[in-house]
Amino acid sequence: MTKQFACKDIGLQCGFEATAESEDELMAKVAEHAKAAHNMQQIDEATAAKVKAAIKDVPAAESAAPQAPQ
Repeated sequence: MTKQFACKDIGLQCGFEATAESEDELMAKVAEHAKAAHNMQQIDEATAAKVKAAIKDVPAAESAAPQAPQ
């Protein structure tokens, strides 16, 4: 299964979605996006917990959809 996260899943009005093969890889993508798009230099523990709770397992075919730009 592929891991998937979308900012909208934690209440943000943002079209960013990302997929990765592991949670660690996905969290790295989320951190990069958070820094570039949301001016977050670091993800605090509470936000990281929200992100991790919102990560979904999706079949690999669903993860082939294009990702929103940062």
